[in-house]
Amino acid sequence: MVRLMLALLLFVPSVLHALPYADIIEAAENGPDADGAELAYEAGLISVAQSALDDTVDYSISFAADPLSEMDDGILHISELSFSAILPDDDTTITASIPSGLRYDGRGAVLSPSASISHTFDWGHDDDRLRDLQTEALRLSVERQYGTDILSIRSSVISLISELISNERSLLSSQEDLRDIDREINDSLKLGIITEGSIVYEELMLEKKRAEDSIGIGEREKEELILRFRTLTGLDWDGADDIPEPVFPDVLSAEVSSAISEAELELMIAEEDVLLEESDQNPRRLTIGSSAGGNAEVAEGLYSITGTREDPIYLEGTIGWEGDDWSVSASGGGRWDYRFDFTPSLSLSASWHSGTSESDELRLRSLRNTARIRSDDYYDARRSFDEDKEDIWGRMLSWQREMAELEAETDYRNALYEMILVKYERGLATGEDVHDAELDIRLLDFDRDILLLEGLLLQNEAETLIL
Repeated sequence: MVRLMLALLLFVPSVLHALPYADIIEAAENGPDADGAELAYEAGLISVAQSALDDTVDYSISFAADPLSEMDDGILHISELSFSAILPDDDTTITASIPSGLRYDGRGAVLSPSASISHTFDWGHDDDRLRDLQTEALRLSVERQYGTDILSIRSSVISLISELISNERSLLSSQEDLRDIDREINDSLKLGIITEGSIVYEELMLEKKRAEDSIGIGEREKEELILRFRTLTGLDWDGADDIPEPVFPDVLSAEVSSAISEAELELMIAEEDVLLEESDQNPRRLTIGSSAGGNAEVAEGLYSITGTREDPIYLEGTIGWEGDDWSVSASGGGRWDYRFDFTPSLSLSASWHSGTSESDELRLRSLRNTARIRSDDYYDARRSFDEDKEDIWGRMLSWQREMAELEAETDYRNALYEMILVKYERGLATGEDVHDAELDIRLLDFDRDILLLEGLLLQNEAETLIL
């Protein structure tokens, strides 16, 4: 009985104080790698928000002054003081200058306020949809990358746990090999089967040395694995407990993934680029606008020095059409001088060119080639997705069969162990028989933990695929 108790003590699990599997995963997902993924995710969301802000109103203010520009007696000349705004549709520009100029000579000043507005009616292809697609592609990429990063961190710690458990199993097997060799050497020497210095003895000593070397290598590997585990999780390794069974997603019913959606968005963006370039090379734009301004003297005015006057009021309107190979425009209006005499004005212009340039054609051809490449990428993504689904589904079935076989083997070994214990109590089995049966069960426990971890890795792989 004493020998049996010693044998059982050899197999008391070293994981009595093991950490729960869920706590290990949580520690890894809150570790430095996860912090980096979180920061990258937040930076990506900021980029998405910035991309979505493209439709805001843009404002600008400008100022320019020439304090001593025309005279040496202290003249002040503010040549520009203006405010402008561009409305969200990018086709309308409102510009106001209040004033657009200020001249002061110490006795009086001239203010020159003005304002203008223009609008372009573009019957070509606008870039609103392109910007929406780019924003959505960026958002999807950020979300997908974050989900992939988290699953990758989880897979890394699962793989590390599996390596540590495999190392413990290997060490246990090597220790048992060394124990069996020592027992064989001692028993053989006692029975006179071998003698020290004989060939058989030296062969056994060589096997013993190999077993000792294997244990030493395993111990060094364990130290390195524990260091990696501590770096990844911040925890000290003492085994893993409560390893759950994987919950495989239904990959076969998945129709699309973020990778496919991202490839589709890239295709749509490339097609939009082609449409925009075609529209830019073959425009259909009508632009209308108007402007008004003038000069208003304050006190004696600057021109009491120079003795000149400028037209106090002007008004102008413009209209222009831009087509495939030609464009026309007209502008007209007039000015009222300081006597309020009106002077009309009219200007006409037209241009024509002989089709698109070679560089334009090459640029359009390049964009069309890019669209074809994106189309191939999209269909490749779909084909790869379907192939990967079939592959992962097949590996899931294989894992389930392997787990069922392992559980059947475990049930058999447990039943056999109970029978050997009964035989041992009746004197029909030895302590070594009990020890060997216990070893078989312990090794199967290691195998089950390793197989569970392989299943959890497969689950992560499947979740990454359909992410």
